[in-house]
Amino acid sequence: MEPRSLFLPVYLKSEMLFYVSSGSGTLSWINVEKYDDKLQQVQLQMGDIYRLAPGTIFYLQNNIIHSNHHLPFHFQQKLQIHAIFSDSTDHLQHEPFDGPYVGVQDLVLGFDNRVLQETLSVPEQVIEELRRGESQPLIVEGQPEANSSIGEFNTQIIRTLLQTKNKDGILRLKSSKKPYNIYKADHDVENCYGWCVTVTEKQLDVLKDSLFGVVMVNLTKGVMMGPHWNPSTAEVAIVLQGQGMIQVVCPSLEKETLCKNSKLRVEEGDVFVVPRHHPMTQISFNNDSFVFMGFTSNIRKNNPQYLAGKSSIFEMLDKWVLAKSFNVNNMTMDLVLWAQRKSIIVDCTSCAESMEGGWWEGEASRKEEMGWEGETAKKEEEEMRKSEREAEAAAGGGSG
Repeated sequence: MEPRSLFLPVYLKSEMLFYVSSGSGTLSWINVEKYDDKLQQVQLQMGDIYRLAPGTIFYLQNNIIHSNHHLPFHFQQKLQIHAIFSDSTDHLQHEPFDGPYVGVQDLVLGFDNRVLQETLSVPEQVIEELRRGESQPLIVEGQPEANSSIGEFNTQIIRTLLQTKNKDGILRLKSSKKPYNIYKADHDVENCYGWCVTVTEKQLDVLKDSLFGVVMVNLTKGVMMGPHWNPSTAEVAIVLQGQGMIQVVCPSLEKETLCKNSKLRVEEGDVFVVPRHHPMTQISFNNDSFVFMGFTSNIRKNNPQYLAGKSSIFEMLDKWVLAKSFNVNNMTMDLVLWAQRKSIIVDCTSCAESMEGGWWEGEASRKEEMGWEGETAKKEEEEMRKSEREAEAAAGGGSG
């Protein structure tokens, strides 16, 4: 959202968990399913995490009055939010799923003029005026304070949906619980190479009945988040800063499968998904840090499994069994166990560069092979057409 902009009210059909990536703003919301006529507001800033339940009507304002290059940087930023929505299994099974939210104006303006006229107690001309703006986008310029007609219309709609009215005819306003700021959270793991933190219901009360959790990883230059996998959750991650390499391993015994081991380079703004049970590692390049945050599901039941650290499989399983698993002798396994790292975030200078180089070489080799095969096929096709032309010419000469 640009400075001085308004995200018009929408009605949530599913749970919404979001993270404020940049800027600041005001979130106003009311849950119509709880029959509460108090419009609640919270102030948002970078790093905040907040959750809205299904049945909530909300709108957002960018608090910046105007963009001015002479103002401090944080006063010029856009309000940028990353969100994840749950979709109802029942909805998917019994009716088309047409998105996690719908504009309040779309809920209202689908009715006939006479119905709206009697419901809102306004002349027909007012209803016609409302319909003229029916096709506008959800994000518009301006604040409710600067455009009273928008604010009054939205207040009237919310009141109508609630079917309640206060003595003074307006909705009461109250401050809601503050968002949880991930930059103020205690880190689960932290050393000179970076840190990671997970936010669950223990840190954020509103996640008690949520399907999601939040994780953030901050790696310095030339560093690796050690190989690990999530046993009960997929991870949907967004790169907030820098760039890095991701390697994901396919956990399958089947030789013929669509699941393949993969490597990919990601940068700021990229979204990547790692399914549950898939071992992964994230590595920063030597010249840049690598910061990403992710949404996870069923976070309360998830216990990430690492190949390094105190709770790694190498620490928990018997040495003899491990040696048999890798088909090596006990001496070789002793070397592995003695060298076990105690941290899951480790120095890995030039690892990303090496991984990317191998990936590009593999791609180049594959393309070169495809190019050779394509060139061969092209020559074979040309020879076949030449033979056909010669045969036709011979046949024509015989008949003449």
